[in-house]
Amino acid sequence: MARSVRRGTHLLILSGILLGIVVVAGAQDQVYPTKKPVATKIFPDLFVLDNRVVEEQWRASLSLINAPSDLKQIELGQCVRFGVIASGDEKDRLLQSAKMRFEFSLTGASHTFAAELPETVKQVKPEGGDFVTEALAAGGVKNPMLSAASIAASKAKWCMPVDTESGTATIQATVETSDGKSFSLNPRKVEVTTFDSSRKNVPFKDMSTFGPWLQHYHSEPDPAELLPGLRIVASDDKARLMPNIMVFFVQALKISPAAANDLLRALPNEDRPVRIYSIPLLSEAGYATDPLLTGFKEDEKTVINSAHLPDPFDLKPDRTLPSRMDMLWAYFFATGRIEPVKAVASMLAWRGDYEKLVEIQKSGQKPTEATESIIRGVVYTAAGWSLNALSRNDGVVADYIDALRSSPDTAADVKEELAHVHTNPAFTKK
Repeated sequence: MARSVRRGTHLLILSGILLGIVVVAGAQDQVYPTKKPVATKIFPDLFVLDNRVVEEQWRASLSLINAPSDLKQIELGQCVRFGVIASGDEKDRLLQSAKMRFEFSLTGASHTFAAELPETVKQVKPEGGDFVTEALAAGGVKNPMLSAASIAASKAKWCMPVDTESGTATIQATVETSDGKSFSLNPRKVEVTTFDSSRKNVPFKDMSTFGPWLQHYHSEPDPAELLPGLRIVASDDKARLMPNIMVFFVQALKISPAAANDLLRALPNEDRPVRIYSIPLLSEAGYATDPLLTGFKEDEKTVINSAHLPDPFDLKPDRTLPSRMDMLWAYFFATGRIEPVKAVASMLAWRGDYEKLVEIQKSGQKPTEATESIIRGVVYTAAGWSLNALSRNDGVVADYIDALRSSPDTAADVKEELAHVHTNPAFTKK
């Protein structure tokens, strides 16, 4: 299966150049050379975006974002949009006023999307841009190059019908700028796959490779791989009992009816452990599962019907709160939505409890019970650690942190914690 290159943590040449500014510039009075004009141009290559990136992730983010994944394949029920990229001084103005026309061709049939203005335009950070901005800020320097390119997402949206056969689709695009100029982009090829064909190259073989796949699912969702994932987890005595993995499957199935219907059809022929593990998850996701209970013994039905997941958004400070925080992250890994990240960030309001916990540890006291304050203090560090670690390797988490810091709905104390999430000593060790 073709995969797009995920956001890395290494610095590009651009990052090294920007970091060099710290050496030659003073921290208080920064003077940059007069910026030379940069010609505006449209890149000839077309981008393919998962529809949820545009409708959910981008709506919750600021105008400056980390680069999204460029999809190399489309699966049953998946919806995509098309992206056009521009650079130069007037890149945003050009894209916002340009009309984009697309033609999508597959197995001899084609669909033409009339020319229209984009759905939205976002500025894109260079790879490693968050790290560079943070490093420069530590030296009192403002990053002079936050973005070198912008991407416009089309209003046009194509959804793969569930009865489509595998094939190679061709996308052709024409951009008409406000001054009457017309640009034809390079034709783009993208694989259109059924669930069966997509499963021929599953990227995980055991739990050690399943974990990284789960964590990156939201950036490049592949619903066909949920069934192989269920098989792996159901066969693992430890993993199948973990609520966070259950939440991941529930949310992934909930947002992909095509995957859920595929699973409903496949389960009668699956091994018994896979059936027992999967049926409650389908039920939690809102799908009818009664027909799947045929043939089970009463004790097995009891196990299936008794499965219940707690609400991960319940932040009551008890012993199960750390587990629910893990469930929040699993919810994010499945959907890429901001709500679970916002819930984790809200735990940073418990700094006072953390400071009390530190004083207890310094005094040598040994608490006889896990009070609510102690739990909040412990979870404060866990929440900060996870936000710190994930935002360094996940562009969407980094973008959401930026958005939460700018939102009027975010509490002032949480904003302050988010501003120092990468430098707070309490968040540097797990």
